[in-house]
Amino acid sequence: MNKETLTSYLKLLACDGVGVLSARKLLDLSKNVNSLFDASNKQFFADFNIPKSIQNALLQFDRNDVVQEELKFIEKNHIQCVGILDDEYPKMLKECADAPILLFYKGDLSLLDNNCLAIVGTRKISAYGKEVTANLMEHLLSYKPTIVSGMAYGVDIAAYHEARKFNLPVVGIMGTSFKKLYPAMHKNFYTDLFNNGLIITEYAGFNTLVPELFTRRNRIIAGLCSATVVIESAETGGSLSTAYFANDYSREVYAVPGKITDDFSKGCLRLIHENRAQLLYNFDHLITDLNWNTTVEPNKQVEVKKEINLNDFTNLQQTILKTLQNEPLHIDELALQTELSMSVLNAELMMLELNGIVVGLPGKVFKVKE
Repeated sequence: MNKETLTSYLKLLACDGVGVLSARKLLDLSKNVNSLFDASNKQFFADFNIPKSIQNALLQFDRNDVVQEELKFIEKNHIQCVGILDDEYPKMLKECADAPILLFYKGDLSLLDNNCLAIVGTRKISAYGKEVTANLMEHLLSYKPTIVSGMAYGVDIAAYHEARKFNLPVVGIMGTSFKKLYPAMHKNFYTDLFNNGLIITEYAGFNTLVPELFTRRNRIIAGLCSATVVIESAETGGSLSTAYFANDYSREVYAVPGKITDDFSKGCLRLIHENRAQLLYNFDHLITDLNWNTTVEPNKQVEVKKEINLNDFTNLQQTILKTLQNEPLHIDELALQTELSMSVLNAELMMLELNGIVVGLPGKVFKVKE
C-alpha cells in the first residue's frame, strides 16, 4: 500500500463521527479512499446523499498530527497494512458487513487463504480443556488448517502452543495496537508469529485502549473462519461473543460439552441449548461438516456410493430426503418446504446425519451425502 493511500485510511480511522459501518459504506460507494478527503469531490456526497455530519467530519479533518505519528511508527516497526478495497484483504472477512476497513499485520497474510478454524474459550482453562485442545490439534494435523486465536490466557494460548507443537499455522488477532502487545507475558509468542505465523489487529496506536476493544476484536476471529470451536466458557464468558458473531455471519459454531456442575462448561452447554452451537461429540464430524476430508488418504479403500431406498426411512425422513434430492438447502428453507417444526426437523436431521445419509455444511446448509 502506498503512503498516500495508507494516510487516507488512517485519517478515516481517526475521523471523529465516522464509525466502522459508516466508513465501510463510504468505501463501498466511492471505491477510492483518497477521494473521501477531497474537497472538490462534493458531487459524490450529493449523489449518495451522505449525511452532512459525515461530510463535515471528512472535509474538516484536523487530526493530521496523530496520523503522521502513526505513519512513523508503522514504518519504524515494519508493520504492513491491507485495506478493504485491496485484493489481498481476507476474502471471508470481507463478506462481513462490519469488517474493519484496515488491518495492520506482521507475518504471512497468505495463511488466511487456508481453511481457518477459530479456537476460543475461557482464560481459566481446566485440565479437561487442555486435553481436548491437544487432542483436537492432533486430529487436525493431516488437514493443516490455520488456527486462529485471540492470544489471551487460557484456551487461546493453549491453542497456540498445541498448534505450534503439531506445526499447524497460527494467526493471532489482537485487541490492542502494535504499540502495546497484550498480555505482555506473551511477547515471545507474538515474536514467534511475526516470523512463523501472522499477527493482525484493526487498531492504530491512536485508538484509546478500553475493554470493549477485545469484544470487537472477536468479530474478526469469527469472520476469518469457516467455523469456531468453543472449548470451555463460563455462562457469560467473553468467548461467547465470538460464537454470536459467527452465528451472525452464518458460520459454523461447535461447543465442547462438559458437566453441568462445572462453571466453565456452562457457557458451552448454553450455546448448545440455545441452538447457537453444535455439540462437538467427536472430531470426525467437524471435519466432515466442513468438507475438509475431500481427499482420499493413502491405502484407504474408496467407498462405493449406495443408492438410497426411501422405503428404508420413516415418513418424516422421506419428506426431508425428497426435499433435499435436487439441491442443498438452508435449514430455514428446508423447514419451510417440508412444513416441519424446527424441533422435529433438527431431530430427524440428526438421525440422518448419524446414519451417514445427510451431511451438514457450513452455514446450517444440509444436503444428501454423495
